Amino acid sequence: MNTSSITTVLIIGEDPIDVSQLKHSLSPYGYQLFFSSTTTSDVENSLCQYLPDVVLIRIDPQSPDESLSLGHLFHKQDNVPFIYFSGYAHDATLSKAQRTHPYCYIIKPFNPVNLHTSIQCALYCFQKNKMSNDFIEQLRTECDELKKRAFNMQSNSSTVTLCDCYQFKVHNFTLFYKNLEIKMTKKERALMTLLTAHFGNFVDFEQIIRYVWDGGCQTNNDIRTLVWRFNKKLPTAIIKNAAGIGYYLE
Repeated sequence: MNTSSITTVLIIGEDPIDVSQLKHSLSPYGYQLFFSSTTTSDVENSLCQYLPDVVLIRIDPQSPDESLSLGHLFHKQDNVPFIYFSGYAHDATLSKAQRTHPYCYIIKPFNPVNLHTSIQCALYCFQKNKMSNDFIEQLRTECDELKKRAFNMQSNSSTVTLCDCYQFKVHNFTLFYKNLEIKMTKKERALMTLLTAHFGNFVDFEQIIRYVWDGGCQTNNDIRTLVWRFNKKLPTAIIKNAAGIGYYLE
């Protein structure tokens, strides 16, 4: 996306009336407008040339599916937020448009304030989604690294022996005590996976919150409660406190 303080808008669909109305509606807000035809090559060239912050796609009443196919492409690439605008909202077209996941669907005639707020909301939601997706991807990467470090597994049937009585099965992340499975909640399973990954070392509170609660707003007391309840259900407690810093498997 463009890092300039001026928001760049690419408008796809060169209807003369729409061009005039959009220029009139958006000019008070200082947007930098560029226009493109609906041909794929023209759209791709315009994206590379103008680096838009947001894209407006005109749904052509004569060929709505062609316009919606562009929206599907933008959703698949997920590089820039896009908004549809149209002079009508037939249920069939609206239903198809929804399946391409636009950030908004604007009906003409244009209201300058509504148009401006729709663009700003699209930009905000796109940034929030991107941050969320980046965070999820980071968690997935960390999880993969944990598995590699944790189990150094040669196959999905690998088993980690925690002590004479406890074993942790890698293929489905289950805990056994003397060959009897210990039923675990989702958070208990995540905690055991993390601690097993660092078997022989302690894991601090921040790491536990990040992995078990996906980096939520939990406190150290939430961790203590989770560990206490989990140890209580075990035949023998194996999760130990590391001098108030974190926890480890004995």
